[in-house]
Amino acid sequence: MIGLGSLQTFQDLIGATLWRELLRRGSLRSFHPGRTILRQGDPGGFVFALEHGRVKLLARAEDGAELMLTVRGSGHLIGELAGDASGRRTASVETIDRCTAHYLGRSDFDRFVDEHHLRDVLHQYQRIKFDQAVNRQVELAHRPAVRRIARLLHDVVLAAPPGLPNPERIPFTQEELSSSLGMARSTVADQLGKLRAAGALAPGPQLVVADLARLGEWAAR
Repeated sequence: MIGLGSLQTFQDLIGATLWRELLRRGSLRSFHPGRTILRQGDPGGFVFALEHGRVKLLARAEDGAELMLTVRGSGHLIGELAGDASGRRTASVETIDRCTAHYLGRSDFDRFVDEHHLRDVLHQYQRIKFDQAVNRQVELAHRPAVRRIARLLHDVVLAAPPGLPNPERIPFTQEELSSSLGMARSTVADQLGKLRAAGALAPGPQLVVADLARLGEWAAR
């Protein structure tokens, strides 16, 4: 899984001025934490430009198991991969924090992209996401459990919106990490113990990052 520090946002690629224009063209929506804003399998037809907050992308298998694909923060597009209304959402998207996003119908979004000659930039952004998905599959198959956990926690902190109180606090329980990563709860507990012993996480029952740089070192192992 590519860390969010490595994943450029759409805002990064088009610049702050065009990003603000994109937001102005959309309809502002506000979502409480834990809200599902896109559901896997639903038709496409619209895009969200995420202005503030973090979301997690979840994929559900045929047996009902649900895995967390990645976490994204402000500056990202949500739902643009589904294409027009005939396309289907490939993942569900659930808010982690209170989020604000701007809703754009597909035709309005396409008009913005074409007016500013951003089609190649959009394709670049989508390729970045595709590469991330491929790396995610490699991560699941070949990387140690402690690295996968460290990377997820590292990404969550990096994606924290400006002004968030206690951004070092991880808003997941051990049970949520277990189900999201497809690991046994005992495995997650053991690996979190390693990260606490190494000083990357603070001691105690809550998940709090004590040293982001050290956590990043574990994520890169």
